[in-house]
Amino acid sequence: MAIKWIGRRDFIKYSLGLAGLVLIGKYARPSLASTGGEEDTGKAVKEAAAQAVDGLGTVIDKGNKFAMVIDVGACIGCRTCMWACKRENNIPDTVSPLWIEVFELKAEVDVTGHPSPKDLKEGATTAYKESPREGRWYLPVQCYHCDNPPCVKVCPTGATYKDRDGLVLMDYDRCVGCRLCVVACPYSSRRFNWWKPELAADELNSLVPIRPVGVVEKCTFCVHRVRRGKSPRCVEVCPVQARHFGNLNDPESSVSKMLRSILSFQLLEEINTEPNIWYITRGSKWLE
Repeated sequence: MAIKWIGRRDFIKYSLGLAGLVLIGKYARPSLASTGGEEDTGKAVKEAAAQAVDGLGTVIDKGNKFAMVIDVGACIGCRTCMWACKRENNIPDTVSPLWIEVFELKAEVDVTGHPSPKDLKEGATTAYKESPREGRWYLPVQCYHCDNPPCVKVCPTGATYKDRDGLVLMDYDRCVGCRLCVVACPYSSRRFNWWKPELAADELNSLVPIRPVGVVEKCTFCVHRVRRGKSPRCVEVCPVQARHFGNLNDPESSVSKMLRSILSFQLLEEINTEPNIWYITRGSKWLE
């Protein structure tokens, strides 16, 4: 019989899963005795099975499907989201561009169409020096955590993967730096670490791993925050509340309500990547 080798990440999953089963067995028996029925025990086991501990040290709830809505009508191009993301996720100065980019577009550019990042770079700029300027739109872009992600399909080692709550993440220990995912991503959302990261010790976020030289990194939707019930840092710091985040599987979440009631669009909808960031133009900003 052939031996199936598993990676370190899978080993951690299996080990923690076994520990979880031990705990369930320990606490399920008193629950059964106290209630005198099997219904509560079955419910506890079902709830435990809906969750799993990831190698990142976070708890995945398969009942979640995370998504973001960005109001380009409200966005003022201040880049607060971009710099907050840099600090929150231990992004060194050597990574450029950052995980979030903000494009400034002229008013005549159809922001509700399906522009690609290439189109945006030809008809817009990320190098503006002040904002907001009258007659300008601002369009933030980042990883879209697609439901049909090309990056996952081309990765030869499984280093980039789609997790059970919809997030597209990286296993940095498996990444061999081939950059096939960088080429495959139609949104130009992935960055390669060409140099050893240098970060001040007093600025490090202990919840976010430091990526080594030679691997690819990208936006994670602040996985270390959202799986603990918080919003991504970019959402939290936006001064005009142009960013919204939530669970699409919850019909009462803010993003679900917005997408039901407000006209929205996605970048490159026609290529069937099924991105989980939508744009709306609800805000007015400089418009009368």
